[in-house]
Amino acid sequence: MLRFTTTLIMVFITLLAISQYVEPMPIVGQKSLKVMIKKHFDYPEYDLNNNISGNVIIDFETDKSGKVISCLVMQNVSRGIDSAAISLFKQVIWSPATYELKPVKGKASFELKYNKKTFDKLSKRRGYYHIIPPYLPLDTSYKIYNIKQLDTVPKPILEGSKQTLSNFIYSNLNYPEAAIKVGIEGEVVLEFIIEKNGLSSNIVATKYLGGGCTEEAMRIINLITWYPGILNGNAIRSKRNISIKFQKSQNRDGFIPNQQGSGI
Repeated sequence: MLRFTTTLIMVFITLLAISQYVEPMPIVGQKSLKVMIKKHFDYPEYDLNNNISGNVIIDFETDKSGKVISCLVMQNVSRGIDSAAISLFKQVIWSPATYELKPVKGKASFELKYNKKTFDKLSKRRGYYHIIPPYLPLDTSYKIYNIKQLDTVPKPILEGSKQTLSNFIYSNLNYPEAAIKVGIEGEVVLEFIIEKNGLSSNIVATKYLGGGCTEEAMRIINLITWYPGILNGNAIRSKRNISIKFQKSQNRDGFIPNQQGSGI
């Protein structure tokens, strides 16, 4: 069985190969899953204050499309920690299991480790302790909406009244040295989810550019906090597409990232 485990230091994936069967995998891959978990991990205050720790193991099943059709906590820690673990698990989007390269139903396990000292170190590195949603109330489902379905579309939370998304991207963008050396220029297109808590998740490249450009574009998106999309008065999950251009001679003031939205 495939188990996804995070110690808040490293996420590792162990594949137990059975013939030509491959179990469900996160669409973002192992490295990006590690980043995503570190960014979204939260520790219930009661459990922190009482130094309650342990590992939560969730067994789950996916259908042929990768959609989770059932999940069950097989190893619990506390009501609060179990709930936090399930919430984080439900944010992950999965690729379906395959048999002989064809999508099939699959089963796997997802494990999260809760340790106060490790969480304290993580919080210090990422710059925040608990995740405070910028808008309440939150939708209780984990449905992902099309931008056109929303009453209010997501907006980036940026410092300064005149700060724009394009200015933020360019002021933080580091053109990779590897790309500069070999003259790589072009466009990276990223697709991601803006969660109810205002953080991005499940960032994948639908148009890849080498030399470290794709990774740099993902890093930039991970820096942005959003006012989430609003539907019927609730903060919801929504899907976004953004393109980031890498051009050495480009005038940064004229850069406007392409933004689109679609549903899952």
